[in-house]
Amino acid sequence: FLPSPSKSCLIAMGKLPERRSRRLKVGRCTSQKPIVKRDRWPYLPNWIALYAERGSMPKCWEGHRLHREHCRKSHPNCTYCEAGAKLRSNVLVCRKCPWWLICSQCASRPRLPSLRLDPLFFGPHTPRLLPSMESVADGSRGSLIICPGGNYQFLVPHEGLPVAEFFAKQGFRAMVLRYRLLPKYDFDDMQQDLVSAAAMLRNKGPVCAMGFSAGGHLVASTVAKHGVQVLDAQALIYPCIDGSDWASEETCGFWGCSTSTGGSTALGCGDDFEECFRKGKSLQSTRRALLGGPGFAAPPSFLVSSTKDEASPPKEHTDLYARALQKKRVKHCTYLRRNFGPHGFGMSGGWTEKCVAWLHARGFGRTDS
Repeated sequence: FLPSPSKSCLIAMGKLPERRSRRLKVGRCTSQKPIVKRDRWPYLPNWIALYAERGSMPKCWEGHRLHREHCRKSHPNCTYCEAGAKLRSNVLVCRKCPWWLICSQCASRPRLPSLRLDPLFFGPHTPRLLPSMESVADGSRGSLIICPGGNYQFLVPHEGLPVAEFFAKQGFRAMVLRYRLLPKYDFDDMQQDLVSAAAMLRNKGPVCAMGFSAGGHLVASTVAKHGVQVLDAQALIYPCIDGSDWASEETCGFWGCSTSTGGSTALGCGDDFEECFRKGKSLQSTRRALLGGPGFAAPPSFLVSSTKDEASPPKEHTDLYARALQKKRVKHCTYLRRNFGPHGFGMSGGWTEKCVAWLHARGFGRTDS
């Protein structure tokens, strides 16, 4: 027995007009309004500020400028690759954080855009599909929608455009969904953005959504609520499946709750936390379904989780979802589970090659491959 498709599902299938689709735009970011006011930027969480990863100026995790020196015996190993640099080779060191060193090889790693140039950090009221800079051949079949994580309050940059660029180079039509966020919008708005994106790309063939962390929760929840017909496939990378952490002020992780950030409360960040926590309760609406209870629904799925992930441990999240997929006999599912690193490992760890092969097997990408 299959339930009748919901209205949102019929919209995604192109059988009903989408009244709210005009809110979703395609193309580069044009908004000049950031999701957080500029006077609050110094108090952003480190995993969004990303001083060590953003902009052209090399910095450490705390935002201190790095200095070029010749490697000495007293220097620590490289912060990124954990290997010891060759003596007298050029390295970047932080003079305030003696444990921070970048070897010459890791210093050439691609960097993320600064906050003021990050398209995921602007346009809080305008959901948008951001295309990859890589051109894709006309013969490429289907579309891949990338949904970055960020605890529904931000969008993590390395889970967005770099992912789309990688898959575009493999011949896939990949776009990043900049969906609306807490505290200004709620869970229904975020799901509607994904439903609208799938409907917009439906004329290009099958649609797969790839979600990271909270983005994985969004993808799985949208299918559970609006019907399996919304997507033809899904890839969930270290997803949050059991959203019970969002029900507690101690574990929800929303930004703005601390009074130790040197003035964040005075700037109104505490108000952000209260509103996020209030609207964030709706994130619980699909919990039973995602854990395999009534309402569980899923298309062919590609799952990735790390045994070193402490934010979304496999035993409490992806394992349960994989078990539900098996119980419901969902076909063409793959689950990669090993030590890929801590939460937020992005495309590292070696899972992307198998994902490319899985997408090709599902009918995505170049038709001549």
